[in-house]
Amino acid sequence: MLGAVRRQGLAQALRACAPRSISARATPQVLRWQRPSAAAFPFASRSIYSSPYLRHAASGSGAAAQAQVEESLEETQDRITEFEDLAARQLVSPKIINNITKGMNIKTMTEVQSLTINETLKGDDVLAQAKTGTGKTIAFLIPVMQNILKDRSLERRNHGRSTPTDIRAIVISPTRELAEQIAVEARKLVANTGVVIQTAVGGTQKREGLRRIQYQGCHVLIGTPGRLNDILSDPSSGVKAPKLSAFVLDEADRLLDDGFAPAIEEIQTLLPDPMKVDRQTLMFSATVPREVMRMVRRTMKPNFKFVKTVPDDEVPTHMSVPQKAVYINGLENGLPAVLEIAKNYMEKQKQDTNLRPFKAIVYFNSTAQVSVAYESFTELRNDPNDPRSGHPLGRTRLYEIHSRLTQKRRTQCADFFRKSTSAILFSSDVTARGMDFPDVTHVIQVGVPRDRETYIHRLGRTARANKTGEGWILLHEGEESAYREKIGDLPIKEDTSVSSAGVNMSRENQQLPETAAETLSQIGAAMKLIPYKTKSDSYRAQLGTLPSVISSRRHMIKILNDLARFGYGLREPPVISPVLARKMNLDRVPGVNIGHEDPEDDGDARAVSRFGRDSRSGRSDFGDRRFGRDGFTRRPSRSDRAPWEGRGRINNDFANDRRMR
Repeated sequence: MLGAVRRQGLAQALRACAPRSISARATPQVLRWQRPSAAAFPFASRSIYSSPYLRHAASGSGAAAQAQVEESLEETQDRITEFEDLAARQLVSPKIINNITKGMNIKTMTEVQSLTINETLKGDDVLAQAKTGTGKTIAFLIPVMQNILKDRSLERRNHGRSTPTDIRAIVISPTRELAEQIAVEARKLVANTGVVIQTAVGGTQKREGLRRIQYQGCHVLIGTPGRLNDILSDPSSGVKAPKLSAFVLDEADRLLDDGFAPAIEEIQTLLPDPMKVDRQTLMFSATVPREVMRMVRRTMKPNFKFVKTVPDDEVPTHMSVPQKAVYINGLENGLPAVLEIAKNYMEKQKQDTNLRPFKAIVYFNSTAQVSVAYESFTELRNDPNDPRSGHPLGRTRLYEIHSRLTQKRRTQCADFFRKSTSAILFSSDVTARGMDFPDVTHVIQVGVPRDRETYIHRLGRTARANKTGEGWILLHEGEESAYREKIGDLPIKEDTSVSSAGVNMSRENQQLPETAAETLSQIGAAMKLIPYKTKSDSYRAQLGTLPSVISSRRHMIKILNDLARFGYGLREPPVISPVLARKMNLDRVPGVNIGHEDPEDDGDARAVSRFGRDSRSGRSDFGDRRFGRDGFTRRPSRSDRAPWEGRGRINNDFANDRRMR
């Protein structure tokens, strides 16, 4: 039976224990798990799914199993579905319900809310399988907040000053953005109740966050595993949770998949002994893999409940959203293809006013790629020769989010994008899971993601709240094998409508469709304005990401060098240090530019201001520069000479002209 759990997962093993006629009816279902020895462990268990327990579950008579499942079905049929009924039945504080129904304008519960709130209010530990975007944040916050408000000693102190040792609930999230999003919802939920919500996330704001906890106190602490571990393990922080009553893991499968299990286990050792201080554990997860079950064994009480809100016969989002694959001639065709997809949709919107405004998230596999895309789109102009002409995407807002930004900047960008009507968010995977951005019409993925789950969760940012959306993925032919292996079974159809995707940019004086010619010209001109370092960082970053999808290093370098020349406008590829080249086994690969120096500005890095000049003085931002024939600033000196000459060695055909001398 244990092998069945490992191979099939929790839900399948459950159905194997019950009569077939019953299991067919049990979706969605609420199942209570309990073993005979549960009474000996009033607060915690370390062996919930031990083999004796599974033998006990499997050995029950058919009639007993049927009665248990039918009882669960009766409970689900009698569940509460309106938030106001929670207050009417005195299950939840009227203040919380008022904040939801009037402040947040939410009346009816989603399925995951209806199924889990009823169970968690009873104080049981709950493992809930629920998709993102189904309202699970409110589902776990309501019982957590209600249990806090039931504490009369806390209620008496609401008018006084809270302390950093008043923590009653800890919520763990895999990313800073999701932690901040949960905190925003939590503050709305407990407005005017005196409950203090604080966050503990990394980045430049971590000291400020700690000071807020120390001076304002805290009842609910929401954070990422690493930062929570740092704060709770530091005696000098003064932050403790001696009366902890709730422990929540949101996006549990993502937490454990990203290797946070050791940090989470360390956090639990810093919390009160569950044998002495009773606490409720809630775990929400889109899937229930083996790693989640291991955490369940270590964390939850033996009589926990498993709530499954994903019907077995439901078509998942990644199977129902229209998905299109665009094959690009080279990596240098990626950004022109993104721009053309946006322009094509906007043209359709002009003809069909029923279409929603274009709002897209564009995902890249490295933060440096995000920066290049964001900066180049910021510099786009309708007329590349007129730096003061309008933007080809009109009033569409542009934002970027990745791990190199400060937490304040990331939070601001997420909020701005969330509120924008028409916008593009260039992002790394920090927003790929759990983040709720309304009205996203397009998810565009540039390159094959690291795995199938990443692709699915990125795609899940669109078609939310019963709205439509579409997914696009841009692929180089070199990624074909990895694409077929990772996501080839998904309903992705090839699309050939993006004319700029197939252009061979190495050819000169070729006849191009008007749309492609315009798009390539706009991207090319904008790329000249991007600092050299931004482009070289992107080149090197892809040396780390592409080997997972392109097996041939020789082919990978050729592809990247084409990107450097025809996409980034560089005369030679960025320099790679000898040490890095050896570590990556690139030191003997043709095409690698090996050297010790890499200038950050050689004339390829153009003016940083939007129009290439300091608007106050009329001078170029880089000082001793003048406008050239292409309309952009350049240094007259060194204009005919590659900046890397004499600095490194290039063992490639990128420098054939030098070998011919």
